[in-house]
Parts: sequence; C-alpha cells; structure tokens
Amino acid sequence: MIKEASITRVECPACGYRLFDKGVQACGPVQTKCTRCKRVWEVELATNEFKQVSRKPKARRKGDSASP
Repeated sequence: MIKEASITRVECPACGYRLFDKGVQACGPVQTKCTRCKRVWEVELATNEFKQVSRKPKARRKGDSASP
C-alpha cells in the first residue's frame, strides 16, 4: 500500500510566488531565491520563519560609473 505524502507549499512572502514544496518532517534552514522577484530568502522549515538575505539586484547599465 502506498502512503500519501503530506506536502506543504512554501510561497515567497514578497510576491506570493511558489518557492518550493516541503514535507511534514522537514526541518533546518534553507536558502532559496525567488525566480519572480529575485529576492533571496532563508527559511527555517520547522517554524516557517522567513529572513531576507538579499534584495532585488540593481540594474546595471553600460556606461554607469558603478559598473566594472
């Protein structure tokens, strides 16, 4: 007999896009990047706490003094 897995959908707190799916027994920190808003999040799987690691990257244009 096949057991049905209980999977939870984890969404980006900024834009609501699906980041990944997690199982019930998942625990520990995970870093992931949202493919829609480009923010990097650290997620504690046991408690569903989000911590933003980096923001959306700045657009670099040719000829900017800040670009290498």
